[in-house]
Amino acid sequence: MSKKIELQGAHRIEQPEFVVPVNGHPAVEVLSPREYHRTVSRPEFWLRGTAWRHIARRLYIEYFFRGLMDRGAILSFFTLLTMVPTLMAFYAITTLILDKNRTRVKEITDQFITENVPGRFADEARQIVEQIIGSTDKSVLTLVISVVFALFSSSAYVRAFSRSANALYGRQEGRTLARTWLTMWGLTIALVFGLVLIAVAFFLRADLLQPVLNTIAEPLNWEGAADFVLNEFLPVWGYLRWPVVFGLSIMLIAVLYHVAPNVRYGRVRWLTTGSVFALVTMTLVGLGVRTYLNHFLEFGTYGALGGLIALFLGLVIANTLLLMGLKLDAEVARFRELQAGMSSEDVIQVPPRSSVAAFGQDEIDDRLRADARGYKERDCKEK
Repeated sequence: MSKKIELQGAHRIEQPEFVVPVNGHPAVEVLSPREYHRTVSRPEFWLRGTAWRHIARRLYIEYFFRGLMDRGAILSFFTLLTMVPTLMAFYAITTLILDKNRTRVKEITDQFITENVPGRFADEARQIVEQIIGSTDKSVLTLVISVVFALFSSSAYVRAFSRSANALYGRQEGRTLARTWLTMWGLTIALVFGLVLIAVAFFLRADLLQPVLNTIAEPLNWEGAADFVLNEFLPVWGYLRWPVVFGLSIMLIAVLYHVAPNVRYGRVRWLTTGSVFALVTMTLVGLGVRTYLNHFLEFGTYGALGGLIALFLGLVIANTLLLMGLKLDAEVARFRELQAGMSSEDVIQVPPRSSVAAFGQDEIDDRLRADARGYKERDCKEK
């Protein structure tokens, strides 16, 4: 049951929050987000040293005995399923922002492929990019419509991540179907725009930025500011690029961890143990796959097929590590609750965003059990 506040005179009465576990345990009444922050998150922020040993054991069991990599493989399937729509939306948004620099965007994309994609895959990558460019090189209205549909289809990955996130927290999804879909669609839009910002930060250079600045600066008489950005800021930007890229990446992971599961810590936690773990390990996996493709692919038995295998394996490992980071945050929450004296051995008691749909699922399960009992008691006795 979701949180409701009733007014009686001058007093506000908060209705209790409930978590509905996935393991058959009865619903657990939990604290409100404000009380949870006051009694758990703030006073028990620092875990005892022995807690990390227990957390590591739980992560080990989750990976080797509870199929965490299977969930990563499922997410990788949705990654491949939504890759083209996401790239189309990503490129369309980029070309909308840099509409007067489409030719230069294409040149930079080709240069990026040349520098980062092995030679035997470069032509195929360019063909894919040309197809995406061709599909977005239309009127602005058509472009916007294609972006909307692409983002909607791309939200399949985010919905799959949300289901896995709820399972790792050990709770049912409590948000209604309409609310879940709208939330995941909004999250997808935020993530794609975040990826666009990361791409802009990565590829930002004078020949792309100058036409945009001139368009803005001339009507407002801001030529001095434009000159400062081009002549003073961009040389320094070369040193700031990677810190900004990593900062934006950690923010995207934080937003994903905050919105996808049916948990409500309160404010967005921009830096958590799990998000840092996920970003660092995923970066190492990406570097490992790139090193293999650039230096060891020709020694493989499978040839070009080995490159595809390496790419997909890297994708599975990266998605598994993304889930591992979320599970790490969930277990950190569990042991903070244990330090606070809560009975969280079975159920993590972080407040949910809603429990309405979860109780509805329980009612469906009750009806199914009643149907099964009816079949056993009536139909089976007719023999």
